[in-house]
Amino acid sequence: PEPLRRSLRPQRGPTRRRAHRPRGRLSVAMDSYSSRGNTIFCTFVSVLGTAAFFNHMTTWMPQFAATPVAEVSLGKVYDLTVNTHKKMDQCTFSFDMTHDLSSEFNWNMHQLFLYVVATYNDTSSKVNEVTVWDSIISNREQAKFNVKQLMVEYPLRDEFTELRGKDIRLHVRYRTMPIVGLMYTKEVATYDFKLSDKYFRDPALKSEGGKRQ
Repeated sequence: PEPLRRSLRPQRGPTRRRAHRPRGRLSVAMDSYSSRGNTIFCTFVSVLGTAAFFNHMTTWMPQFAATPVAEVSLGKVYDLTVNTHKKMDQCTFSFDMTHDLSSEFNWNMHQLFLYVVATYNDTSSKVNEVTVWDSIISNREQAKFNVKQLMVEYPLRDEFTELRGKDIRLHVRYRTMPIVGLMYTKEVATYDFKLSDKYFRDPALKSEGGKRQ
């Protein structure tokens, strides 16, 4: 019978309609100027970073290992006095120095910062390190240096007036400044000397107005 046939037919549920996204808007978003610019920028940064990394790593090859050489010694101590304005002990001296740091220069080295530090202990301060001279080396020619009686640029001072009779050690150090990569500090020479137990001033230094070139 007709009613029975209808009852045996499979019942279909309600049909679902799929939401269709407009293709035009999606293509416009993917091909926009900002999207292309971001892709170009990310590619440029990735290539630049990779090139910089390999540029730095090549300088660590054994054939490019640096062999710096330097010597330092005391020239003359000109005075050991009290700076009445700063209320500190103050010492002015000269030193002799030679160095050859040309092996540090390669395609990745921008410059070197060379400096001389005076250190001493047994005072009210736990650490006593005073920079008395510095210089910037920009090329291989400047990296070779030999000079006598080089005057300190910054006097050796102690805030507790405890310089008399102290054992002083001069350190020649330099810091690398590569174009890209890590910076590091090396010490290439030292020299020890002892200051006087009494205050004094060299008459030659006094006649020159307290300055010596």
